[in-house]
Amino acid sequence: NTICKRRPVANILQIDKRRRRRRRRETSRTKVKAPQADLVETFDTVKETKTDDYVNNNSEIVDKPISTDDIGFWDTYDDYDYEDDVEDTDAGEEGSGRPRIDFDQFGPDSRIDDDRDLPADIYCGIVTTVKEKCVETNLLEIWKFEKDLIYSTTQEEIIDAVNLLRRSPWSSHEVDFVTQLGGVERNATGHVVSATAARMYWGIEVPKDAILVKDGLGGVDLNPGDQDSLDWEEEFINISLNTSVPGVTVYPSAAKSFGEINAETILFDTWRMVGGYSLMFVYTMLMLGRLNTMEVKLYLSVAGLVSVGMGLVAGIGLASLLGYAYTPIHSALPFLCLGIGIDDMFVIVQCWFNMKRSEGNNLPLDESVGITLKHAGVSVTITTLTDVFAFGVGAVTKIPGLESFCVCTAIALGSIYILQISFFTAFLYLDECRIRSGRDGLIPCYTHKVTRSTSSHSRPRYFNNFISIYKKLLSSVVYRVCVMVVTLTLFGFGIWGCTLIKQKFDPVLLLPDDSYLRKFLALNDQYYSSEVYEANVYTGSLDFRGLQGMETLVNDLDVMLQENKYIESHDSWWTELKKYAQNFKNYSTWEEFNNEEDFQLLLSDFLFSRDGSRFRVDFKFGEEELVCGKPAPRITSSRFPVRYLPLDDPEQHIPAKHSLEAVIANSRVSEVAFSHLPIYTAWETDEIIGTELWRNIGLAIMAVAIVTLILIANIQICLLVIVCVLLTLTDIVGFLHFWNMTIDIISCVSIVLAIGLCVDYSVHVAHAYLVSQGTRLEKSMNALQTIGPAVFNGGFTTFLALVLLGFSQSQIFLTFFKVFILTVSFGLFHGLVLLPVLLTIIGPLGTEEDSSAPVLGSSAVSPQSSAASSGQNSPTKFGHKNMAFIQECGLEVLSAENLDKPRLKSMFGKKGSWDVEVGS
Repeated sequence: NTICKRRPVANILQIDKRRRRRRRRETSRTKVKAPQADLVETFDTVKETKTDDYVNNNSEIVDKPISTDDIGFWDTYDDYDYEDDVEDTDAGEEGSGRPRIDFDQFGPDSRIDDDRDLPADIYCGIVTTVKEKCVETNLLEIWKFEKDLIYSTTQEEIIDAVNLLRRSPWSSHEVDFVTQLGGVERNATGHVVSATAARMYWGIEVPKDAILVKDGLGGVDLNPGDQDSLDWEEEFINISLNTSVPGVTVYPSAAKSFGEINAETILFDTWRMVGGYSLMFVYTMLMLGRLNTMEVKLYLSVAGLVSVGMGLVAGIGLASLLGYAYTPIHSALPFLCLGIGIDDMFVIVQCWFNMKRSEGNNLPLDESVGITLKHAGVSVTITTLTDVFAFGVGAVTKIPGLESFCVCTAIALGSIYILQISFFTAFLYLDECRIRSGRDGLIPCYTHKVTRSTSSHSRPRYFNNFISIYKKLLSSVVYRVCVMVVTLTLFGFGIWGCTLIKQKFDPVLLLPDDSYLRKFLALNDQYYSSEVYEANVYTGSLDFRGLQGMETLVNDLDVMLQENKYIESHDSWWTELKKYAQNFKNYSTWEEFNNEEDFQLLLSDFLFSRDGSRFRVDFKFGEEELVCGKPAPRITSSRFPVRYLPLDDPEQHIPAKHSLEAVIANSRVSEVAFSHLPIYTAWETDEIIGTELWRNIGLAIMAVAIVTLILIANIQICLLVIVCVLLTLTDIVGFLHFWNMTIDIISCVSIVLAIGLCVDYSVHVAHAYLVSQGTRLEKSMNALQTIGPAVFNGGFTTFLALVLLGFSQSQIFLTFFKVFILTVSFGLFHGLVLLPVLLTIIGPLGTEEDSSAPVLGSSAVSPQSSAASSGQNSPTKFGHKNMAFIQECGLEVLSAENLDKPRLKSMFGKKGSWDVEVGS
């Protein structure tokens, strides 16, 4: 009773008449009182009765029998109006003399007795003393929740009550019990004869002085509650789910249900995430090292993942220090950080392998690490900067959660980059020291007695075979045409899907299919499809000066009703107040009481009247209390409901909301006036999510283009990278439509994340092509040889991390799964298949001199390099020129033309000799 939502009864004279009838029976044996004396005594008795005697307690309905020796209506809930001489033992309880259901009082011809002729003090005494009843809306109101009547009812009585009752015997308010039924069947006369579903409602509210508590499930509390209300809802859900009635299934829905189920689903699917990360870790360990106990990269893999974790924590922490909140959207952050972080790991290790193939094991470790970072650092730096700027521009979005996510991601990726080139590289050095000293990869304290020659820098035979076959394919015109046809076909479907995909955020999709709330909502849609959204229109401080605004507001709403434009109905207290003033206070128009004194007193009388009592809960008067018979205090806020017409998608509910907001703004009823509906959060997201998505994508692409152009300094390469990124994003968005997805806040975040991943796939290959030498085909093949495995492994680890989420029941994780699977698939296709084809056709070439002259110290590996080598112990490995390496080291190319230059001769010491290959 302390948390139930209450409302006053409509007919207070039922109370007074019941009281007077009992008194007449008690006094008829002694003396007869005048009506006036009886009325005064009734009022005195009401005033002298303790407040506790009026408390409505549901348990009394069940446990306490009705007796004429009782104190009366107040403890027995007898609101019926019947004559004392009625004895209907067939219809009611045996010997009670009352009807089971009073159709005369509550049926089609029912009327509420006029209570306006009572003296003001007596009327106010009755009204203010009677406790309000808890809001319980269901068919059991017909029998006033009395257990004996409910269990003894018949099907005929139920059908009669549903068809004939117009008012609730429980509260005397108007009610249509048919609207509480679903799957209704009617006979030829239109009367209800059966139904397959019934809806029941219990209203609770949080007391003003209650302490709000968190439910511990995270997220945003749209319906906060105190501990009592949360405990009540928990018990309500448990009782409903554990109710066992043959042929009946009960599905509950409470205010906490949505957040609780969604959080539990995410928590359960966390184990799938852990499983995916475990698969990713095992694959990373295997790919970084070799399948033997000495060369396995267990601890190096752990170090790489730890560096990603530290960067992630740093990003969240620094963003929090800057005032950006952690939201549920941030649950996608580990996927992106691991995808990009592990990709950087593979690039660094791949360059380490390339260096060892080029330079052997003769270089000191510190110099080997330096050479590795000189080559890997450029590629990793380019991708990191493009990612950081791509997410940094997301800070301009209008969605606070997306803004916080983008800023946090940019900081995290920058932190991961710093840790990868420092922390991870340090472990790479230590791991190579372990291998050279013959220590075991699983138990480092154990040293192998026989040191085997390490094979970390040798390629598997199957890889060499694949490169040989792929080189033939890449040089084939038929293969190139097939790749272009497949690309254009995918792009065509992508464009088609982009034109069809809808912008709609449906919160129901966040619930698992087998959850009780999802089933409740499905049945609600099936049986109560005419259900419409009901918003509340709120006003701020209001006095008689705002009445013109209320008149304008209600008139505009009436116009929308007449035009059947977006709203179905409204229930404004202003309309009823004008009727009350005209019918019972002799005001002809509202302008007559448009002054402070008359309006405040009229409002008070109205809110304590039969017609206006139901609006009392829609007003707030600040610290002052509303007192019957006295002018109402100044209104601090008010509200009234507006029911929308059925709205299916953003094309309907966005204009509907805007139209209602325009009407409210035009009325100028108060300084603060607005409408609110919980679903507005989804509607407002639908309104801006499309614009925000395309704007963020455009800004991210622009940032990628600028950064790539500055760092790579080649317009052709930059344009090809942008083309691959645009093709990937188009295919992702388009194929999401064919995968039954819509554009919402979750998919928007995921698509923005996809930019960071698909950029990496293309930039690594493009940069490797740029620093290679030879013909377009040789440069393309060399790029695939040197960096292709790292790119593929980076994408495949992302796939492994997400593959188990395909079995998730959470829409959040399913969205991540679908978006990132498409990202990996299309990103790898465009980066490893399409881009090499484009590079063999229109890729940039170096100068004629650069394409023919050999290079000193190149780390690029070509088929000619091994043949040109003068031996295992030679300090120089020959191959095509790596211009980036040459520029970094300050070296010049040795050729027949410049061999005799004095400055070049001074680079060599007096001791030792160099073998120089001169191009023909």
